[in-house]
Amino acid sequence: MPIRGDFQVELCDWAHAADREALAGVRETVFVHEQHVPREMEIDDDDLRSVHVLARSLDGKPIGTGRITTTGCIGRMAVLREWRGRGVGTMLLNTLLDQARARKTAVVTLHAQRYAVSFYTRHGFAIDGAEFEEAGIPHILMRRALAALPEADRPTPLATPEPVGLHASTREELIDSTQKLLSGARHGMCVLVRELHPLLLNDTACLVELRRLAISGRGASIRVIAQDLTRALQEGTRLLELAQRLSSVIEMRRPLEPADLAYRSAFMCVDSGGYLFRPLESEMLATGSTYAPGRHAELMRLFEEVWARSEPWPELRTLGI
Repeated sequence: MPIRGDFQVELCDWAHAADREALAGVRETVFVHEQHVPREMEIDDDDLRSVHVLARSLDGKPIGTGRITTTGCIGRMAVLREWRGRGVGTMLLNTLLDQARARKTAVVTLHAQRYAVSFYTRHGFAIDGAEFEEAGIPHILMRRALAALPEADRPTPLATPEPVGLHASTREELIDSTQKLLSGARHGMCVLVRELHPLLLNDTACLVELRRLAISGRGASIRVIAQDLTRALQEGTRLLELAQRLSSVIEMRRPLEPADLAYRSAFMCVDSGGYLFRPLESEMLATGSTYAPGRHAELMRLFEEVWARSEPWPELRTLGI
């Protein structure tokens, strides 16, 4: 997704709870609180069927939104007051126009508020009708024809990655294997561990990779299941600090079922098909691979089962996580 110096724009899915919360938060601030649009009019049936874009500052804060419906109508363009005039609206609009071209939409329309007409005119839109009111605010219908994108060359299929075995028996080897696994991840990772403590994820190289994942755009997800956060909350960990800044991406839960609480192994999986497994969480001995789809799928099935019957850590709410 497009990235500028101090913000980035990503595609979002209204059906995804975290995306929906981020989009709705910006829109409520701008439309409901600033412009006094009735809350019941702000969200509609088109949200679920539209392609949404979200601008985030580099610390993960949602700062702007927009959408395009299946009929090619651009709307819900909103940017937080402190971010206006910094190119956020332009990047949101250009991303939506790219989506329209990719879907071979010949003409896009929008309902521009009176003050925004000049902005859309600069981006190739023309007025197409008289002024009208919508939610008590003057609007003008605008329209723009789009040239079709040239047909792209068919990409060469990606080769199956060459697996690299991961082995550890000491703290240093375990940190090195963790960093190697994280460096191959695209957008996500999952961790199941008994105790979250500074041993691994406080390492600077690992934190760099975690932050890269957290701001990698749509689909970014870091999920952690941990039975014990006592030491992490008392001593502090850099992962918790990162989670405070990027709470929509980093989620932590605690298991509740006796069988899950009795589990004494630990593992990490990344979305590129790799894993790292410790038979005993209290020991450094670990094995894994940067690409092992069979074992990865097996561990991910277990993770998803435990995740579904776990709950968010209540202690983290005070930290904004």
